[in-house]
Amino acid sequence: MIHDPKYIEQLVYKFKNSSINPQELQVLIDWYNSHDDTAVTIPLSDGESYQQIKIRMLDGLLSKIQEDKTIPYHRYNIRKLYWIAAVATLIISISIWANHVYVNKSVEPSTSVRTTIEPGGNKATLTLTDGRQINLSTSQDGIVVNNGITYDDGTTVQTDGLLDDVDDKVAKLVLQTPRGGTYRVTLPDGTLVWLNAASKLTYPPHFTDEQRVVELEGEAYFDVQSAYRTDGSKKPFKVVSSKQEIDVLGTQFNISAYPDQTSSKTTLIEGKIALTDQHKQVLLSPGDQAVTTHLGTRVQQVDARNYMAWRDGKFSFDGKSFAEVMTEIGHWYDLTVAYEGQVPAVELAGDAFRNQNIGLVLRVLDVADINYSLDSVKRKLIIKGKKL
Repeated sequence: MIHDPKYIEQLVYKFKNSSINPQELQVLIDWYNSHDDTAVTIPLSDGESYQQIKIRMLDGLLSKIQEDKTIPYHRYNIRKLYWIAAVATLIISISIWANHVYVNKSVEPSTSVRTTIEPGGNKATLTLTDGRQINLSTSQDGIVVNNGITYDDGTTVQTDGLLDDVDDKVAKLVLQTPRGGTYRVTLPDGTLVWLNAASKLTYPPHFTDEQRVVELEGEAYFDVQSAYRTDGSKKPFKVVSSKQEIDVLGTQFNISAYPDQTSSKTTLIEGKIALTDQHKQVLLSPGDQAVTTHLGTRVQQVDARNYMAWRDGKFSFDGKSFAEVMTEIGHWYDLTVAYEGQVPAVELAGDAFRNQNIGLVLRVLDVADINYSLDSVKRKLIIKGKKL
């Protein structure tokens, strides 16, 4: 029974849904341990990275199943195998598949998976009201603005009193992340904003009694706290970006409004928001995504979790076009992504932790039979289309 792929597939499904019992989990672990890692053809070197070990272990599983001629059912897809590797090693959490790509098809890892391009991290600059810039600590992941500026752990960000007695109606602070950087800010009203790579948030050091207004360029996740005026009425919160304005009272949502993209996407996680473009206003409910272009806004239903995964340190490929995935990867790894010809008609699914170096992400392209080249020095990834 332990070598029956259909049974192993059932156990993986149960593990993913937290319904596996201890005996079944032991079977799954025993199945993995029955694959001799020493048979893997990729040699172990002294300088082998953590990333290369994971790729080597997965290749070992692929080879073992391919070589086992006694198994009649061997059309496992790549997504399921990645989950099996995750269960067995407890060090990888990625599940990927591409249309019509199965493990009975030999896939050799590209040499480019050995690249040393590292992922992004906590990087941001804070521009003060006088225009002076502060490079924020990379050992911290957020700041708090409230009668001064501190890091999340309470350490003071030195601003030399520049927030005292400023005109709230004109004074602005700017939190900006580079490509390959993220940071979080707690605004004066307690609202949390996670800023994704290559993004900029402009906001006042204090909110007025009338309303709360911030400006966004790039991508951010908002957890807006309710606030009230002195007369007891609710104080609105407004996010202004290039193609739209969003009015909220208390809610959670994600906005992607990069200036180099043809559309802005606003995804509502909970609550309600009103989105206004140059043509009309639309109301969003949880699970709605508004896609705004120069032609207007259309609303579609999506799995909102796929559009907030970055906040939790993951890539999520589900429900996104190949170009969207590559743009997100380019922002995080500080890469220019270029195409020779048409964008490949390939759908990817699953997720991956963003703290990996780019090797594991490039493995996705290998599995999907994408022909590409990577110039690590110029940080340029060229997509050449499907392999012939």
